[in-house]
Amino acid sequence: MIKSPDEKEIFYPSGEVMYRGEVKKNDYGHDKFHGKGVLFDQDGEVLYEGEFAEHMKHGSGTMYLKRKRIYEGEFEKNKKQGSGISFHSDGSVQFEGSFDQDQMDGYGVLYYSLVELAPFDTFREQFPQLNRPLYEGYFVHGMKKGEGKLYYPSGLLQYEGDFMWHDMRGVGRLYFNTDEVTQELAEVGHCGLEYEGYFLDNMKNGKGKLYSREGVLLADGQFKNDDLMGKGKLYYPHGEVHYIGDLFAGKMHGRGEFYNEKGKLIYSGEFNNGERLRITPEVEYEIAKLQQQLDQLVGLPNAKKELHNLISFIKVQSLRVDHGLASFPITYHLVFTGNPGTGKTTVARIIGQIYKHLGVLSNGHFVETDRAGLVAGYVGQTALKVQEVVKKATGGVLFIDEAYALVNDPKDAFGQEAIGGLLKGMEDLRDDLVIIVAGYEEPMESFLNANPGFKSRFNHFVKFDNFTKSELYEIFASLCAQNDYVYEEEFAEKMKEQLGMIPVEEIPNFSNGRYIRNVFEKLVTTQSNRLVKQEQITRDELMHFEVVDIEQCIMENLFGRTY
Repeated sequence: MIKSPDEKEIFYPSGEVMYRGEVKKNDYGHDKFHGKGVLFDQDGEVLYEGEFAEHMKHGSGTMYLKRKRIYEGEFEKNKKQGSGISFHSDGSVQFEGSFDQDQMDGYGVLYYSLVELAPFDTFREQFPQLNRPLYEGYFVHGMKKGEGKLYYPSGLLQYEGDFMWHDMRGVGRLYFNTDEVTQELAEVGHCGLEYEGYFLDNMKNGKGKLYSREGVLLADGQFKNDDLMGKGKLYYPHGEVHYIGDLFAGKMHGRGEFYNEKGKLIYSGEFNNGERLRITPEVEYEIAKLQQQLDQLVGLPNAKKELHNLISFIKVQSLRVDHGLASFPITYHLVFTGNPGTGKTTVARIIGQIYKHLGVLSNGHFVETDRAGLVAGYVGQTALKVQEVVKKATGGVLFIDEAYALVNDPKDAFGQEAIGGLLKGMEDLRDDLVIIVAGYEEPMESFLNANPGFKSRFNHFVKFDNFTKSELYEIFASLCAQNDYVYEEEFAEKMKEQLGMIPVEEIPNFSNGRYIRNVFEKLVTTQSNRLVKQEQITRDELMHFEVVDIEQCIMENLFGRTY
């Protein structure tokens, strides 16, 4: 049974006073701290003075460590609970506010130590309004969480916004610091706004805006770890947009649009480390190699001419930008018409790489598809298929073979859905996607005329004529050289004779280069059948086509069966 409180002293086994104050006895006759009292350590130093209940700090009190006050406020069952103040080792206030289970919790204010404030005493004495804390705002479990304000040691506002576990995290505004505080700054309470937007782990992360010390908007976009990373805008000092596009570490890098100081778009294309892509000697060398690769292809006069025209146009537009002039925007999408095997796919691959080096495309890779790759069998699935293909082709060339098959008739809803998806991709990615549609001439004309929205996006038409008979022979000779096959003049004459008998212009959908490759493969097979009957085969025999090989092919009508 608990008896009435009574003030007394309780001692350590060493004889030093442990407690002096009010007590209560429990049912066993033992004294318990209860009421007002003072708790000492074994060296006689005060640890706590205040209220106790049932042997625990409970109520108002003050805690000490080595004769220095470290906390005064409310306690509950030995833990700081409720309103209270904690102190730095120099005796100045460290925190005042709410506590829960020994931790700062709820609204409170954190203060700098006297040592941290010493270099700024002059400012604070001169401008009393700058006598501000380190932080004021909300806490959870001992850490800043929720809305709050952070101040520089000078007293000027550093940050206002959201916090999470001590860090700036969420939406907020960050202000510049300064070593010189003026009367004007003291009255305003902060320097100019440096950044407003999203934060993560005390750094700019997410969408935000960056300002100069003069208050001019410098950038607007996505940030990561304090740097502009991703899509964004850069501005001139007078406020006009300077650049819109991809950014890396705060610099123009990737695809973007460049504007002059009057707000006119003068360049759209590729940027690298802060500079727009220029046709340097190294880039010129790569373009020349690709041009040579194109020029070495047999035939294709229209394709070669069109591509040379485009290259010249892009180079001159680049020079115009160097002089601050606008670069005339054009569409780089192409229509290839002609029979199979005329080199359309080969040329499309080369174009992608040339466009990359000229800054038209970011990657220049090649993606080939057809109706089956774009059109699904159920409503809604076609759009998804088109999106996947367009995403895969972004930065390069999307080559659509037999494009007229996309819309078999005006009632083909799936095909129309595919066309709609392609049109959207061409619009959204107009600076980093080139589409080349290809197929037979007459069906392609009908297809484009039936889709005016699609046709309007194609300004360049390239006709791939059938190869002449002499060009077919050149292709055959090239295949032989590439694959280490040789032949004598008599064989060559017979080959030219056979090719000369082909009615190229009269054969519907003549397969051109594919025809020659088929003939080449037939000759390789015929030669193999001849050689395998020998007991021994020399290296020279492995390489040589003989007249008997072509005669065997003629006898089996292989030249006529491979059109």
